[in-house]
Amino acid sequence: MYKLSWLTSLLIGYPLYVAPFPDDPRLQDFQQQQLQQATEVRFATAELARAAAISHHDRLLAGHWKDKVLILQLDSKAKSQLAPFVISMESATQWQTAQAAAFSQLHNPSERSEANQAQAGISGFPCYETVEESYAIAEQLVRDYPDYASWQPIGPAWAKSNGRPGYDLYVLKLGKNNGMPNKPVLLINSAIHAREYATAPLMLAFAKSVLQGIGTNADADWILERQEIHLLLQSNPEGRKIAEGGLLWRKNINDLSCSAGNYGVDLNRNFSFGWNSVPGGSSGDSCDLTYRGVSAGSEPETQALQQYARAVFQDNRGPLRTDAAPATTPGIHLDIHSFSELVLWPWGENATPAPNGAALQTLGRKLAWFNDYLPTQAVGLYPTDGTTDGVSYGELGVAAYTFEIGTAFFQSCAVYQNQILPDNLKALWYAARVSAAPYLLPAGPEVQALTLNTVDGKVRQDQSLTLQFTLTDRQTNQQNGVEPNQPITKAELFINQFPTGAVAADVVLSAKDGAFDSAVELISGTLSGLPLGKHRLYLRGTDASGQAGPVYASYVEVTPAQEDPLISLDFSVQCQFLRCTFQNLSQVATGSNLAFSWQFGAGQSSQASATQFVFSAAGSYPVSLSTVSLGQPRLVTKTVTVFSEPQVSFSSSCSNLVCDLTASASSGNGAITQYNWQLGSAVASGNPLRFTFSGAGSYPVTLTVQDAAGQQASSSQTLTVTAPPPPPPAVTAEKSSGGSWPWVLSLSLGLLCWNRRQRRWCEMDRLR
Repeated sequence: MYKLSWLTSLLIGYPLYVAPFPDDPRLQDFQQQQLQQATEVRFATAELARAAAISHHDRLLAGHWKDKVLILQLDSKAKSQLAPFVISMESATQWQTAQAAAFSQLHNPSERSEANQAQAGISGFPCYETVEESYAIAEQLVRDYPDYASWQPIGPAWAKSNGRPGYDLYVLKLGKNNGMPNKPVLLINSAIHAREYATAPLMLAFAKSVLQGIGTNADADWILERQEIHLLLQSNPEGRKIAEGGLLWRKNINDLSCSAGNYGVDLNRNFSFGWNSVPGGSSGDSCDLTYRGVSAGSEPETQALQQYARAVFQDNRGPLRTDAAPATTPGIHLDIHSFSELVLWPWGENATPAPNGAALQTLGRKLAWFNDYLPTQAVGLYPTDGTTDGVSYGELGVAAYTFEIGTAFFQSCAVYQNQILPDNLKALWYAARVSAAPYLLPAGPEVQALTLNTVDGKVRQDQSLTLQFTLTDRQTNQQNGVEPNQPITKAELFINQFPTGAVAADVVLSAKDGAFDSAVELISGTLSGLPLGKHRLYLRGTDASGQAGPVYASYVEVTPAQEDPLISLDFSVQCQFLRCTFQNLSQVATGSNLAFSWQFGAGQSSQASATQFVFSAAGSYPVSLSTVSLGQPRLVTKTVTVFSEPQVSFSSSCSNLVCDLTASASSGNGAITQYNWQLGSAVASGNPLRFTFSGAGSYPVTLTVQDAAGQQASSSQTLTVTAPPPPPPAVTAEKSSGGSWPWVLSLSLGLLCWNRRQRRWCEMDRLR
């Protein structure tokens, strides 16, 4: 069975509540036939699955070619045709069961909530506007931006053209009404296959993003001034209304030829150029999913788009299929489809590259860089003919592409809003950027990551404007081949004048490393002397092939110089081990009220004028004091080195007045280099130390050690010392009579004598 992961993602965004389903038995038959023919097809390689997704896009129901498994609507003929390319084909029972249950729930009135019934957008998909809502929003954009937008009908859809209730096709045209002639055109149509929900909303979002940038987005302004964007939001509005009811409907609603449920003409097989030109490129069976219609361009929807394209694009290609359009041909035509995550270009009839194939491939790979889709020529397992690019490229030589966006026809809003929309908006902006020369500009370098030293887009006149950006010749999708690149050779800045052949650059910028010798270069520059006011900066790069890339623009506003209220920015620091006290010494002009902020690293900060901070460990730390003066950030940074506290203690052993002192000390900052003692009023140094006090008593003793980093720590004790035993008391000496006179000492307990002969003290009886 197919992977549950993508089946679950398919059903998660499936609409749970819709408007009452049209009471048409043929549409019910269509739904049943689609369920019955749903087939799980496994391929040996992702490449084969991708080719099948292109060739059998009409039969695609679910799955992704990268998984090598697709759910296709296959009759017996289609199965026979596909059999040589697959590993297995079996009934997609799990998908059928889930789809039938979901569809039944969609049309069960008892399960609809009032909130859901009142919800804007396609039922269950609030992110996708209905046909009516998309038209109403487009009309509102015209009212909001009357000098930049218009809304014009280009023809009726099939039902309305046949006298039935139906819809007109409208183009939302974007461009400044400034009278500039022959503006290059980016023409985009979407939703030509009705079931492809995300396509028309993407176009509407693109229109909003361009118009909402007027006055603030320099790229939006120059694009609208010098070029035009034409958006056919709903290329098949009547078929779209059936799809809004929850059916995977593809074609228009022409029901004159097919009486079964799968009526209609595949509009993307009905275009005149190449119509019915190759076997298998389309079908003559009026009930087939790729029915091409009774004749080339037979459908009013096709006629409207063809006539419009011929009106806005000049014919720049010769009559032969091998004739290339001139490299300078302006204009791009995009046909937005879903799904399969592909960017496709002509030809689809065969694998032969188009006459402009190399340039088409270059731009295709550039477009795919933004949405990360696979860029490839439009041919798959089998050819296709009568497609939309027939009129634009086949007839007129205009660069033409098909986007297959997303991973499902009824794509969930979460995937659309978080991935498809932002990625493809970038690709559409790029298409607008290069539409003046799509066969040339994509071969040149791109500008990336432009930064200016502005605050809110402003810089003071007395300040220099610095800018930095990257020029790259490698901004291209490499999934399906490597695009050649060359070293960057030039970086140009134009001020308030769009780069054209007759306009010289105001500033030629330099590579930051001093040499242009790589396909990716960091560019920097400084400007001064710009006059007051708002200025538009245009940037452009050139590579070694001599090809300039597209233009990128940015605004800067130069404001008057002012007296700086910040006279000086400085601070002091005093540290005791890991604890430091910081004092703001900055000077400001009288009456100024600047706010200052300390940054201690690791997200620690303070706004106090004086503050203390305890660092977590010894080391050197950058500490910054910052403020904003005259709109410019100001910063002073100092490196603060802190040390850990040495650990110290000592022991003592005293005998009478003599004490032996032994220190115990260590430091994480290095070896202990000094031991200094304060013993009462005396001082000494060394370890260990023997010290004799002058007399008995209690003495304060302090040991101060110093380590290799000069850090000191102390430990104190009080030592008590005692006097030694008293010496013998004084005696009275008398000389005795006789030859050996002894000294007689009168003691309280007895007598001692000195025997001269024996030269020793002797003990005598007490004097009698």
